[in-house]
Amino acid sequence: GALLDVYAKCGNIQVASKLFNNSSQPDLVMFTAMIGGLAMHGRSEEAVKIFDQMLQSEIKPDHVAMTAILSACSHGGLLDKGRKYFESMSDAFGIEPTIEHYACMADLLARSGCLKEAYEFVSNMPCEANANVWGTLLGACKMHHNVALGQVAGYHLFNVEAGNIGNYVLLSNIYAADRRWDRVEELRKMMKQKDLKKPAGCSWIEVKQKLHIFISGDSSHPERCFIYNMLRTLDQQIKEPLEWISTQG
Repeated sequence: GALLDVYAKCGNIQVASKLFNNSSQPDLVMFTAMIGGLAMHGRSEEAVKIFDQMLQSEIKPDHVAMTAILSACSHGGLLDKGRKYFESMSDAFGIEPTIEHYACMADLLARSGCLKEAYEFVSNMPCEANANVWGTLLGACKMHHNVALGQVAGYHLFNVEAGNIGNYVLLSNIYAADRRWDRVEELRKMMKQKDLKKPAGCSWIEVKQKLHIFISGDSSHPERCFIYNMLRTLDQQIKEPLEWISTQG
């Protein structure tokens, strides 16, 4: 089970599937790892088949397996299946949903465009919604252009995760898409008052066993002149064919 899980999480779903199929009696750990691996790779329908196979084998899912299948349904947009599994947790499997299960269900509803239902679901949860849940809702509001609900989710996030600048930026983008420039400016002022700043972009590359780190706006690299000259050369070489194509049109 552990080896299968490693292959699945490392992206080698083919080997993971082979290990699973070659097992005469896969256990709960193997089923869960396979479901999670398939979900991770966007193969939600297959994950559902494996879960149903597990139930037919009379193997009872645990909290982890339920999180895996709900996540699979969420990523695949399998709303009806997800509802069915979530609603059967207590009665059929004797599992009380945790915040992880509620988060998966909220994500499924939100991704599917059922934003009002998702908000009602989150509001009626027996446990307090965390940043993950509200963040899911905020992201879905951007995807589906729901400004009013995005504002509600955003301000909940500001309370539970006050120092995360990404939440402010995401809500600002929702306002900007709706041309609510007054709200955008209001958020900028809030960010300034809280001294929130976006972390500088960073990348690195290893050349001849030496690590070179580049940070946006930083010009302290000892070979910066050579690097910038090379970038300008590459930029020009990229533009030249494009300019030639545009003149031919």
